[in-house]
Amino acid sequence: MEREQFAQAVFWKLVAHGVTDVEYLADKFSFRRSDGWVSYLGNVYQECCRVSDQEREARIAQFVASMISTHSVPRHWAAASPLLRPVLRPVTRGMGESIPNAQMLARPAFPFVDEAVVVDMPFNRAFVSSDMAREWDVEPALVFDTARANLNRLTQEGRLRDREIIQFRDTGDSYFGSCLLVPGWLAGYSTGGHRPVAFIPDNDTLLVVPDDPALLEQVFEMVEQQYIDAVRPISPQGYTIDEAGRVVPFDQIGAHPARPLALRARCGLAVTEYAIQTRILTDKFDSDLDILPWSDVDPAYVAAVKFETSPEGPITTTVWGEGVEYLLPQTDYVHFVRGDTVEDIELICTVPFDVVVELMGLIPLPGLSPTRFEARHWPDETTLNRLRNASKQAGQ
Repeated sequence: MEREQFAQAVFWKLVAHGVTDVEYLADKFSFRRSDGWVSYLGNVYQECCRVSDQEREARIAQFVASMISTHSVPRHWAAASPLLRPVLRPVTRGMGESIPNAQMLARPAFPFVDEAVVVDMPFNRAFVSSDMAREWDVEPALVFDTARANLNRLTQEGRLRDREIIQFRDTGDSYFGSCLLVPGWLAGYSTGGHRPVAFIPDNDTLLVVPDDPALLEQVFEMVEQQYIDAVRPISPQGYTIDEAGRVVPFDQIGAHPARPLALRARCGLAVTEYAIQTRILTDKFDSDLDILPWSDVDPAYVAAVKFETSPEGPITTTVWGEGVEYLLPQTDYVHFVRGDTVEDIELICTVPFDVVVELMGLIPLPGLSPTRFEARHWPDETTLNRLRNASKQAGQ
């Protein structure tokens, strides 16, 4: 089914339910109601492309029920607070969509993964926005704390056996992936000298396994493919506990036979999330010559992130070319190059990103997530020599 046919099917289903105050926004692949509420069709359309006609009808009906019930979000804090739940979402979630009147309330949970809050209702989950918090007359911190407290009361402890994979499948009301936000929950799966490792490849899946190297090799490969195939992916990374029992990405715990796999997942997540942001920001610059509402900055080239291998394992890189103004992504290394054509490109040096930030005095742009740095001027000769020296010291 083509996109326009799908939109028409949704429209007539809305009309059948008595909803007539909707406008189809073809450029945004969305419906907008007269009160300004926008419902994006992209995710449900991708889901429907992979199922039978009967299942597609059921999903459209569920989506329409969700649209209709969206307006039942409680207007008062006392009624809303028991319904709040935390959810994990990619950091670029919502960048290409229109959320009515406000930005989705979110804060960092893990690299490239945010914690958001939803109102859990019978037919749908409505993301909490900053405007909702203001209407409830509460601070965002209280919204997050309340959502976590509600989840704490719903979670149950479990245990792992050697070489066992525990899979949780969310049917829409379980919030299994969010369990990583519950203090001590993942640590409770420690067993037999093994750390527990959790995976959240998509909205509906949580895996917990022991950090057995042979088992992790299989699971990282499986999760990577599941992440690639997912309609609503979250992360290919594994998450475990540090010495204090806090949940951290697996690549951050130090030496382990499976660390190269964790580094690959880390880099894959960075490349994916920056690619989404790069496309959205580039399109916005091309159409409007700005990237509002995210950042008030003059047009510049939105640099991409590349996946590379190195003696230390998988890394991320970006390019800074002479004579070009950039919005640089935060990567492991920066390639400094000059040349007018692809054939003439000369690699000057490759420098760790934190050194580039220090020597060039770069600061992160407010409002952009994932992080970018404004790079308007090619380094002078003195600074370029210092960058070359830093490249040699780093073994690049």
